[in-house]
Amino acid sequence: MLNRSLPWLSRAGALSAMVVLVGLLPDIAGIDPTQAILRARSGQQRMMTPEALEAVRQDLGLHRTSLERLWDWLTSLFQGDLGVSWIDGSPVSESIMSAAGTSLLLMGCAFGLTLLFCAISVQHTMWQWRRNRLDKLNGSISTVLITLPEYVIATLLILFFAIWLNLLPPYGWQGWQNIWLPSLALALPATGLFTKLLNDSLRRVLDEPWVITWLSANISSVHIGRYALRRALTNLLPQIAMIVIGLTGGAVTVEHIFSIPGIGRLTLGATAAQDLPTLQGGLLFLLVLSIAISSLTILFQHLWLGQGLKSGKLISSNSPLGFTKSGAKRVVSASIFILLIGFALWAEMRDPYTSQFARLISPSFTAPLGSDAVGRDLLARVGQGMLSTLSMGVLATILSLLVGLIMGFNTKLSQGLIEVTKGTPYIVAGLLVAGLSGMHPNSALIAVVLVSWAPLASHCSSLLVEARAQPHIRLAPLWGVGRWRMLRQYQLPYILPPLLKHTVMRFPPITLSLTALSFIGLGAKPPHPEWGLLIAESLPYIERAPLAVLAPILGLVLVSIAITLLIGSKAN
Repeated sequence: MLNRSLPWLSRAGALSAMVVLVGLLPDIAGIDPTQAILRARSGQQRMMTPEALEAVRQDLGLHRTSLERLWDWLTSLFQGDLGVSWIDGSPVSESIMSAAGTSLLLMGCAFGLTLLFCAISVQHTMWQWRRNRLDKLNGSISTVLITLPEYVIATLLILFFAIWLNLLPPYGWQGWQNIWLPSLALALPATGLFTKLLNDSLRRVLDEPWVITWLSANISSVHIGRYALRRALTNLLPQIAMIVIGLTGGAVTVEHIFSIPGIGRLTLGATAAQDLPTLQGGLLFLLVLSIAISSLTILFQHLWLGQGLKSGKLISSNSPLGFTKSGAKRVVSASIFILLIGFALWAEMRDPYTSQFARLISPSFTAPLGSDAVGRDLLARVGQGMLSTLSMGVLATILSLLVGLIMGFNTKLSQGLIEVTKGTPYIVAGLLVAGLSGMHPNSALIAVVLVSWAPLASHCSSLLVEARAQPHIRLAPLWGVGRWRMLRQYQLPYILPPLLKHTVMRFPPITLSLTALSFIGLGAKPPHPEWGLLIAESLPYIERAPLAVLAPILGLVLVSIAITLLIGSKAN
C-alpha cells in the first residue's frame, strides 16, 4: 500500500513545494513589485512618489508578510478563487481559463502535426527494414530539428512564410490562418526528438530474436511491424508525455513571438510585470497539466504491457553504444570538429568587443561574417563564444544525466518532482535560483540543470522497468547476484546506451536554454560573446543580418551531426 501511494505523495509534495516557492518569489528574489505594478497601472503619467507606492502596498496587502499573503492565497484556492490581477484587477480564474483554451488548441494542433510527421518517418524506417537497410538510417534531419529551439524556428518561419512569401500572417490569433506557423514552430523540435527516440527504439526492437522467429513462421512483415511499433512505443510512453508537456512549455516563447493570448504568454507577462496572482495561477495550471499527462501515460504503459512487467517474461535486447565503423562517417565527423576548431582559432586572433565597423554590414574581406547592430566583428564574437558556450553546455548536460540517473532509479520518491520540474518554465526556475543564490555566476547553470534532468529521469525509469522485466535479470537474485553487481553488470548495460543517446540529443537545447537565461540577469551578460546571447540580440535584425543568428545555430547543428555520425546505437 505504501509503495503505491509513494508516487502520489511525491507529486503532492513537489507541487506544494513549487506553489510555495512561487508564492514567495518576490521575497526569495529580493524583488519589490510595487514600482512595477504602479508603472503598469498608470504608465509614466504618475510620479513614483512614496505616497503612491505606499498606497499600492496597502491596496494589495503587500505590507503584510509573505507567509500571510501565501496563506490567504491558499485559502482562496481551496474555495476555487485564484484572486485578482495586481495589474488590472481582473479575476485570475477567468484569465487562466481563456488563455488555457487557446494554449490547449495550439498544443493539440502542434501534437497532431508531430504525429503526422512521425508517422511518415516510421513508414520510412519500416520500408528500410523490409529491404534490410536499417543501418543506412542516420537521423541527421531529426538531429537538426532537435538542435533548433522553438523561438529560432518561429523566427525563421516568420521570415520565410510571412515576410518573403507573404503567405501567412506573422502574428495574431484571429483565424485558422494564424495557427499554422506557431504550430509548426512547436511541432518541428518535438518531431525531431520523437522520431529520433522512436526510430532508435524501433530499430532495437526489430533486432530482437522474436522477429527472426516470426519471419521464419511466415508471419507478414506488416503484422510484425505493427507489433514492433507497439513495443517501441510502450518503452517511450513516459517520453511521449514529456514531449507533450514540452509543447506547453515551449509555447511560452512561441506565444510571445506570435502575440498569441495563451497561458504561456500570460505567465511570461505576469513574471515580467511581477503580477503574483496571475503568475501563481498560470504556473499552477502548467504543473497540474504536467502531472495529469504524465500520470495517464504511466497508467497506459502498465496496461499496455500487461503481465509482462510482473511475470519477468518481457524479452528484449539492447545493443551497445559504440563508435561507428564506417570510415566515411568518421571522416565527416572529424572534418566537422576540425572545421569548428579552426574557426575558433581564427576568431581568437580578432577583437570581439570593439565597434570597428558600420552597423549591420554585409560579409566582406575585412569582416567575413559582417558586423552586429553596434558594429562589432561577428566572426570574432561567434568564434570566441564557441568555447564558453559549448563547455557550459557539456557541463550542464553531464550534470543533468547524473541527476536523471539518480532520480530515475528512485521514481517512487521522485515521480512528482519529475513531472513538476518538466512543467516549470526555465525562466521561473532562473528567478528562483537567482533569489536563492544571490545572482551567483553559476545561477544559470543550476537553473537549467534543475529543469533539464526530468526527461532523462523519465526515460531512465522507463528503461529500468523494462530491464527488470527481462527473464535473466528477474532470475539473477536467485543465482546469488547482489544489488551492486545487479546494477553494474545487468541494469546499467541495458539502460545506458539509449539513455546516453538521448543525452547527446538534449545537448543543443540545454546549451541554448543555458545561454538564453542571460536576458533575466543570469549567466553571460553583454558584451560577452556567448552564442545564445548573440542569437537573442540579433533576432530583431535577422532580415538585414541573418548570419548573426544562423552562424551560432549552424555551429550547434554541426556539433550535433558530428556526434550523431560518430556514435550510434550499434557500431556500423
